[in-house]
Order: sequence, then structure tokens, then C-alpha cells
Amino acid sequence: MISRSFARMHLAADFGDQDPSSSSTMTAEPVFSEHLGRHIMEGVAGVTVFQDQPDLLLVTAGDLFGCVRPSEEKCRSVFLHAAQLHEPLAVAERLAFDLYSGSFFQASAAARLLMLTMAVETLLNLQPRSTAAQAHVTAMIEATKVNAGLTHAERNSLLETLDWLHNESIGQAGRRLARTLEPRKYGGRKPADFFTRCYKMRSALTHGYVPRPSHREVNSLAGSLESFVADLLSGRLLTEAPE
Repeated sequence: MISRSFARMHLAADFGDQDPSSSSTMTAEPVFSEHLGRHIMEGVAGVTVFQDQPDLLLVTAGDLFGCVRPSEEKCRSVFLHAAQLHEPLAVAERLAFDLYSGSFFQASAAARLLMLTMAVETLLNLQPRSTAAQAHVTAMIEATKVNAGLTHAERNSLLETLDWLHNESIGQAGRRLARTLEPRKYGGRKPADFFTRCYKMRSALTHGYVPRPSHREVNSLAGSLESFVADLLSGRLLTEAPE
């Protein structure tokens, strides 16, 4: 009800449903209350109902953020190798890099994962299916064209969908691209398996699967996906520049 009311008024709100859970400080509340001379209550993520007290003080722990920067030596080495290789980004890689970079500025783990998955999708080059598979798809297209029981809108929609089937799926193309990163592993998985896991998570987030994926799971996957995308965009530097 609150969310719908906010939407009607063009207001946004973060109720903390997907924030990481903190360990409870319930046992420490009496100690803090006695020390400060006020009623203390832990402020947890999400909507909380509590008894109103004039001197109530909500206590929350701030978020912790870290940043790891490469050493000066590594930066010099990578830039030197990049200059020697002279491998500029292609148009699709430039878009993928923009999405990859943009993910760093998203506070939501789900938003980061979605942007990183989109970055991978921009790098995909869907290849034609086998001759037998394409012939089967063509037969379905012809059958759809002459089916008198379909409305014009239904026929056009089906034909558009069937035409896509001449080429491999995004999942197949993604796994093929991911295998170029072997023998590396991401999140403890082989690259192709890791991509499949990420793409399933992407579907779960965008199609409203119930129960909704936990923040911990999405955040962990997004962290590994960040490295996955970076490695894809590294090109020959991935193998020719030192770690």
C-alpha cells in the first residue's frame, strides 16, 4: 500500500528489502540505553513497526566500502603491453566497457548484475544453427504463413520469433564466448557454467521470480561477474600482460 501510494505521487523509496542483514544488537540495547539515558533501538533494513517513545534513538551501523587499486608497477606494465599490442576496442566492446564502468556506480547489487549481464550480451555474435536445424525452422515458418487459423497479429509475432531461431540462442553464444576464458574459474565455476548461472539470475531478477534472490547471492555473483566481464574486455592483454 505504501509503495503504491508513493508511486501515485511520483515518489521513490528504498525500504531495505534487499539490503544485507546485520547481526542483531538487541542484547546491547539495554547497555546503550543505560549509558545514554535514552531508549535505544536498532535500526534494521526494511519496514519496522515499534512503539512510539519521545526519547527513542535509532542506532544503525554504517555501510563499509573498500577499493583496491593496482600498483604503479602493474599499471606501467599493462599500459606498456597495451601500447605494444595496439588492440583498440571494437564498437561493441566500447559499449560493453561503458556498461561495465557504469556498474561501479550502482548501489544496488541487482542493478550491477543486470548491467554486467548486458555488457556480456553486447559482445555476443550469434552464429547460424546447423543446416538441419535451420531447415526445421524454415519449415515451421512456412507452416505458420499458410495457417488460416491465425490472426494477422499472431502470424507476424510468430514469424518474427521463429526467424530468430535460425541462429543460436543467447545462452549458447554466451557459453561459447565464456569458454575463451578457460581454464580460469569465476565464483568457483567454469566460465561457461558461470555465464549460465548469471543469465539465470538475470532472468530471475527481470521476470520477478518468487522467492526473490537474496542480496547475498546476487551481490556475490555480481562481484565475480565483474571480473568475468573485465577479462572478456582485456583481449590479448589477459594472457600477455602479467598479473
